[in-house]
This record gives sequence, C-alpha cells and structure tokens, in this order.
Amino acid sequence: MKLRLVDQTTHAITRAEITNGRLEIDFTDKTAEEVEAICSVPANFAEIELLTDSDEVFSDGIRGWTVYGGTLLLNDVKTAIMTKAPNVTEERLTTAEANALAARTATQEQGQEIEQANTNLQMAIAELTMVIATLAAPAAGTEGGEESV
Repeated sequence: MKLRLVDQTTHAITRAEITNGRLEIDFTDKTAEEVEAICSVPANFAEIELLTDSDEVFSDGIRGWTVYGGTLLLNDVKTAIMTKAPNVTEERLTTAEANALAARTATQEQGQEIEQANTNLQMAIAELTMVIATLAAPAAGTEGGEESV
C-alpha cells in the first residue's frame, strides 16, 4: 500500500486507519525522524490518497488530517498520528497552502512540457528553413530558379 501526498510524493505504508478520532499511518521502511519530516508539513496532508502497490487509487480524498501528533514506535513499525485542526482558520490556511503546493507542482510539470514543445518547434522551424532554402536555390546555369529554354 502507498500514501500519496498533495505534492505528489508517494510513501510505502502498511496501514492507514481512522481510530479513536485520529488517522494512524504505519511506516516500516522509514526511521522515526523520516516519518516526522514527512508528516510535519500540514499542507501535504490536506488531501491524501491511498494507492495499491500498482499505483491504483483505492481511497482518495481523505481530507483534513493535517496536525501531526507524533510517532509511536513498536518494533519496526512507526505509526504516525494525524489529527484534524481544531481551528477553522488554521484549516483554511492549511487548505490555501495545500492549493499553492499543488499548483506549484503542476506548474513545474507544465513548465517542463512547455520547454519540450518549444524545443520541438525550434527543430521543426530549422527543418522548414532548410527545405525552403533548398527549394529557393536556383539550379546551376539558370537565373531566378527558371530553366533556360
């Protein structure tokens, strides 16, 4: 199972469950410090998706679990505890930050696509220029591209 955050990063998890008014997410391949770093950005948790191991979404639109409450350690399992913001203003700020984060990610992807399209257009223009120059060049022994009669 995988967890996809707002910034489109994915993380391997073994469990994500709402229990006792909190979202518990189990990590086994991360250190407690890595789990804390992942979960300490509230905007990334404004809306999360759960994916299968083959990246198919099976639970999307899990919203509002933005407050990191700590990590529980049990053997090799690190359980991140996420709760909802008790303050409406804080929730709005987190939602705005999440929207900005998602927009930045989308803009970066679009920028790369635009750069590739620009490169392709420049190559096409160069090829057309070569074809035009070849067609416009007068044949040997003629003037202005017309054949002598």
